[in-house]
Amino acid sequence: MADGPLAVILAAGQGKRMQSATPKVLHPLGGRPLILHILDAARAVTSARPVVVINPGQPQVRSALGDRANVVEQEQPLGTGDALRGLPDAMQTDGPVLVLSGDVPLIRPDTLRRLAASHTAAEGRACTLLSAVPEDPSGMGRVIRDEQGRVLRIVEEGDLPGDAVIPLECNVGAYVFDGKALWPALDRLSADNAQREYYLTSAAETVLRRRTLDALMLGGVTVEDPATTFVDPGVAVGPDSVIRPMSVLRGATTIGAGCVIGPMAWLQDVRGGDRIRIGSSQLEDCVLGDDVQVGPYCRVRPNTVLGSRVELGTHAEVKNSTVGAGTRISHFSCVLDGDVGRDVNIGAGTVTCNFDGRAKHRTTIGDRVFVGTNSTLVAPLRLGEGAYIGAGSFVDMDVPAGALAVGRSRQRNVEGWAARRGAVRA
Repeated sequence: MADGPLAVILAAGQGKRMQSATPKVLHPLGGRPLILHILDAARAVTSARPVVVINPGQPQVRSALGDRANVVEQEQPLGTGDALRGLPDAMQTDGPVLVLSGDVPLIRPDTLRRLAASHTAAEGRACTLLSAVPEDPSGMGRVIRDEQGRVLRIVEEGDLPGDAVIPLECNVGAYVFDGKALWPALDRLSADNAQREYYLTSAAETVLRRRTLDALMLGGVTVEDPATTFVDPGVAVGPDSVIRPMSVLRGATTIGAGCVIGPMAWLQDVRGGDRIRIGSSQLEDCVLGDDVQVGPYCRVRPNTVLGSRVELGTHAEVKNSTVGAGTRISHFSCVLDGDVGRDVNIGAGTVTCNFDGRAKHRTTIGDRVFVGTNSTLVAPLRLGEGAYIGAGSFVDMDVPAGALAVGRSRQRNVEGWAARRGAVRA
């Protein structure tokens, strides 16, 4: 559709039944506010900037929209008809007007295109609406038709007479109006009804999550247990990859081909290459090269880059650091604010001490450095290429290339100590 209808999204509802200080349209769905899902669908079917009607008492909604839409404030919460009636004359059009509720985030652009096309094909039609017959219609507005099947009106469930046969067909909250008929009709609206709000976020999350997983699986990804796997719609995973149970991939995460993620992995805004392996670990805002392996119970924090073939053992942590290709960071090690070269061995229990109580400092480790087990590296510190650090060393001075640094006291054996200690205890 080249131009498409004018799209208007009604997002001024207070969402009282949600019992939350967060506006209804800002509740998260798939890692993004509800309103942005609806806005993306609307923008896909029209070249004009959509209009969003908001509550002036919810400035955070305006902030979330940014410059994606024209914003109109509904000064008083007098219903959706009043919200639409409040559009300035300059925004009104005689052409088709697509009206969407702010709480229908699962509508697809293709559905809206077909809705608009159906309206356009029926010459002289004042309104075309989208309806459905859900498994549980509780709380939804019902479509009332006459004997010929023509829509007479939409009635909220609370406004139906007690003795009436309640129809199952429900209003979805998407309409296309003829602009010439719409604007005059709004002036004739009545407020004779019982207003109701309803909460659809939980069901929507389940549907959207399944759609996302289905798309991944159709693209060649194996999702071992969709019921326990959570993947945001913006996540990309390459073919022949496997996502194991109870894993979560959020935000702008992108993973290459032939990877294995999980079980119980948590990734947020991770950019990963091909053939990576991530165990039950937490990674956030980091970059992983090809063939990286992250063992279980690791934490990779923001601003970290792990080069190709880097290996993290169990219970390792890396933060704000670059790690060169082929480097191994063993279990129970912590690299904070470091620049680590290629083919480095960092032994188990090693820590880079980055904070002196006032400021953070960096540790620079050259290529092919060997750091022995249980070493303490106090920044600012530089270890030259090919240097060796003896196990259990405390190192707070730079080490030249190729040198051996041993920062520990000489061992002393005290003969007979155990027997004397035991005698005292007796």
